[in-house]
Amino acid sequence: MRIAIFHPGAMGSALAGQLAAVGHEVRWVADGRSAATAERAARQRLVAASFDQVVGTADLVLCSCAPQGAVDIARQVGAAGFSGVYVDANPLSPSSLEQAAQALPSATFVDAGVVGPPPREGAAATHLMLSGDAEATALVRDLYEPTLVTPMVVGDEIGAASAAKSAFALYNKGHLALAELARGLARRHGVLAALEAQADRQDASLLADADRVGGLRAVAWRWGPEFDELADTLDAAGLEGDALRGLRQVLTRLERDS
Repeated sequence: MRIAIFHPGAMGSALAGQLAAVGHEVRWVADGRSAATAERAARQRLVAASFDQVVGTADLVLCSCAPQGAVDIARQVGAAGFSGVYVDANPLSPSSLEQAAQALPSATFVDAGVVGPPPREGAAATHLMLSGDAEATALVRDLYEPTLVTPMVVGDEIGAASAAKSAFALYNKGHLALAELARGLARRHGVLAALEAQADRQDASLLADADRVGGLRAVAWRWGPEFDELADTLDAAGLEGDALRGLRQVLTRLERDS
């Protein structure tokens, strides 16, 4: 198949590279992208082309980017008249997901969510949650079956895959933000060592993992908008979105300080 990827970031390049590795032609738009993006794309054997060439020849578009850019990409692709399968693999709230789907009136929209690290040999499993049109989700599932990505069709409603991704991200990323907040409180009072001494208690080892918690600083620019989407997702489910908005302030501080 002829596949387009927007954009070859750490996750997007790896997802696209898995498809290139099993024989599909995967193109990306190089205009305006960084040298680091070009290097990632080259490692994954992705083909650089213009926007018109990429979208005009694609059977399937895979969008995997920071959440703050996802709706704009859908609008650009929709405005080009794309009529193939559009896979939105971004952590979006129901309202953002609806905006993306409405921007693609001629395409078949597939909701997708990635759980796990970028796929590679020896890494933890990478799950690609899929929901939407049965034929389209089956197509994407079959594309990834021979790769290191494990596809999982979780429903036929747009939003189901994003909900599965959001529920895991809420726990997985939320507890890192809580650990940063706890360490900050202990540090301000000069009792960080006392907090770290509790790390041998059940589920408390993260409190002493300064490197892992400190790694939040590098991803705060991307995780902050994802927390915004998670908060809206909780609101839409009738749950406590403000809990995530509070944790989002931790990421705002880390981004500002870095």
